Amino acid sequence: MDNTTPMMLQYKRIKNKHRNSILFFRLGDFYEMFEQDAFEVSKLLDITLTRRNGVPMCGIPYHAAANYITRLLKAGRKIAICEQTQLPADGKGIATREVIEVITPGTAVEEGLLDKNTNNYLAAIGRLNEFISFAYIDLSTGEFLATRIKYIDRASGLRKEFFRLSPREILIQETLLKDDKDICSLIQEREGLVINRYPDWNFDLDLNRRLLEKQLKVVNLKGFGLEGDAPEILSAGVILDYINDTSRRLLSHIRNLTIYSENTFVGLDETSQRNLELVQNMQDRSRRHTLLEVLDQSRTSMGSRRLKRVILHPLKNKEQIEKRLDIVDFFYHHQILLSQVRERFKNFFDLERLISRVAMEKAHAKDLLAIKSSLAVILSLEEMLKSYPDLGQEATLLTKYKKEIEELKGLLEESILEEPSLLLSEGNLIKRGYNTDLDRLQLLRKNARTILEEYLNRERKESGISSLKLKYNRILGYFLEVTKANLNLVPDHFIRRQTLVNGERFTTEILTEKEIEINNASEKIVELERELFLKIRSGVGEATGIILDLCEVIAGLDVLQSFAFAATLHGYIRPKINSRGLLKIEEGRHPVVEANLPPGSFIPNNLNLSRSGNFFVLLTGPNMAGKSTFLRQTALIVLMAQIGCFVPAAEANISLTDNIFCRVGATDNLARGESTFLVEMNETANILRSATEESLIIMDEIGRGTGTNDGLSIAWAVSEYLLNYVKAKTLFATHFHELTDLKHKHLVNLSMDVVEKEGEIVFLKRVKPGPSDNSYGIHVAKLAGVPERVIIEATKMLSQLSTREKAPQSLKNRQQSAGRDNLKEDQSEQPLLFSAAQVIQEEILNIKLESTTPLEALNRLAYWQNEIKKQV
Repeated sequence: MDNTTPMMLQYKRIKNKHRNSILFFRLGDFYEMFEQDAFEVSKLLDITLTRRNGVPMCGIPYHAAANYITRLLKAGRKIAICEQTQLPADGKGIATREVIEVITPGTAVEEGLLDKNTNNYLAAIGRLNEFISFAYIDLSTGEFLATRIKYIDRASGLRKEFFRLSPREILIQETLLKDDKDICSLIQEREGLVINRYPDWNFDLDLNRRLLEKQLKVVNLKGFGLEGDAPEILSAGVILDYINDTSRRLLSHIRNLTIYSENTFVGLDETSQRNLELVQNMQDRSRRHTLLEVLDQSRTSMGSRRLKRVILHPLKNKEQIEKRLDIVDFFYHHQILLSQVRERFKNFFDLERLISRVAMEKAHAKDLLAIKSSLAVILSLEEMLKSYPDLGQEATLLTKYKKEIEELKGLLEESILEEPSLLLSEGNLIKRGYNTDLDRLQLLRKNARTILEEYLNRERKESGISSLKLKYNRILGYFLEVTKANLNLVPDHFIRRQTLVNGERFTTEILTEKEIEINNASEKIVELERELFLKIRSGVGEATGIILDLCEVIAGLDVLQSFAFAATLHGYIRPKINSRGLLKIEEGRHPVVEANLPPGSFIPNNLNLSRSGNFFVLLTGPNMAGKSTFLRQTALIVLMAQIGCFVPAAEANISLTDNIFCRVGATDNLARGESTFLVEMNETANILRSATEESLIIMDEIGRGTGTNDGLSIAWAVSEYLLNYVKAKTLFATHFHELTDLKHKHLVNLSMDVVEKEGEIVFLKRVKPGPSDNSYGIHVAKLAGVPERVIIEATKMLSQLSTREKAPQSLKNRQQSAGRDNLKEDQSEQPLLFSAAQVIQEEILNIKLESTTPLEALNRLAYWQNEIKKQV
């Protein structure tokens, strides 16, 4: 294939406009790739690379393109679809071709390109003054949100969002990627993330404000909570610009922008999300052995996706939590209704994504049938739920739109065939009786033989030529054949076409008209069916807003019935929610561990923390005794309560929590160049800076990643700081038994119960009052199969070490030598490694002077003055 042919020149011209995409160039029934694209695609898809006139090329059938596109998207590639939009009028020259869309990992909407249970997010990041603007969208569902993050908190804030959302693709302001090392490092950590550098001029406030106002059909953005120079405008507008440039289609399903802040939901940093294994485990990052796996009893794809979002976004508003709990409670106590609802949901298609494809003019006839079936389920649910006012507005909204649903369902029932073609070019879409012109054409095509036979019989009768025949060939088409013996009977309206040895062939004006009608019938049918289908699809698209509202209701109901069904399966109870700082759990259980054990075998445990009583638990005990399970189950129970779910306990009274911090274990982070101990200290520092009295802190083995004395000192100091300054509800597990010498009126020592019999130990998995008197490390090593010789030597060494002076005694001696005899009662027997002066000094050094207002400075001074007075 010559590089200078008109077709290759056309290819190069189009390819130059889409250099960052693989160009699928339509040639007949194939998409062809040339030159560098051909090399890349043949390698990624393992298809044959050929050459024509020296030009590398490879191709795939257009009707099987979806599978190949999916594989390229997973490899992080973009695909520009170039179609033949017009054939040459005279049959000479080349077809007109143009790119009709660019499919990218973050903008795919077709069913075959997506995971049905996972959102497909495209995100954008920009900067406006002292804020990072962050927005994300799932084009396949219409979900569109934006927030702002303080620039000084950009690394932790963005890392939390990325871990929660797992976006497939990101648009980032070019100078941020170039100049901001923290953001650059964060982006590079995300495996498989497709990164698009966006010029700074695209992050223009006025430009993006106009884009949003046009898309959302408003004169200003105040109704969305965006006033003045709101940073969220930048990233949200850039997303719309990118989608308009790639999809080149209507976006009528993008009709709302939700603005959220860090105060909207319970704080869950990246570390806590990972350690609690909420939606992916730490082994292979799948959902196996996660809270999501246990709670996901949903019956719809929409519900499954919503459930994941709900788990990662616990509520802080008591009224919203109680509203969810009320509906879960209702389903839980109406098991027959619960079963009926679950049965209905089984036949519900992914309406959210279906209507989005309709809005983007991508839906085919089978999509419309799926919409029809889903509308039927909604009508059935409305009839079932309307007599249950306890379900509130969920049932009310179904009734509100009942008429519109019935009309839309009726339209689809009377118009679309039950087994339609997927391709508009094949016809076979519309039911008989829907359109009279279509019925006539279909009858003509079906009865062509009968029509021609009736015409032949009429001509025989009128001409008197009983041997008259009607035949067909490719050159003449349909014709009438007369033998020589009957030529004298040929009527005047016969038109001679061909003379033969034994006779002659004729046509007539009527025969020519019938031939044209018959030959054009199939083509006209396909064209008319296409016109009718597009009109029907457009009519469905006009109901996009209503259907998306209904999707919200259905997905929400599916999540809450899922909670009720999980509660039924696993024996969960409704928690009480309080704002008094009380955290009381009777016979609490770990939902994931319990679900993977034989029924009834999990050992439950109690916990009682309060603002005025004990809010700090120091937990000791050997490995394998259940410390980590107890810590994690507490965090999971609190989280489950605040997403509106029943919890695994006999009784639970849960205080509203603003942040859940879970620092359990640590590993090297090679991507960030951080050692295990540095990772541990970074996570600890984040907790100490961010936690409040309303937070829940889970800390396991602080100080383990360094030397014993250093580790003990750090663990001791962190404990003191949490007790005296943060005052959050804290569960602090440690192997440093010296920490049990800490004395504080809000601290309680608990330990894991162990029984020793004849030199063997049994872990009872029960939490008991008081500290542990032995870590049983050598016993655990023996259980793990460590050689007997090693066990003997370890026992000898332990005996020798036990005779030495303990670290806390030396700490006490140092405390006494400092003359601290006038300490408060709850601090009189412990070393105060964090004095008020030391803390204040550290805080002063960490102040960002350039971003501190005079009022903030004055308030800070007043706070420090008060803290010093407490120590005097």
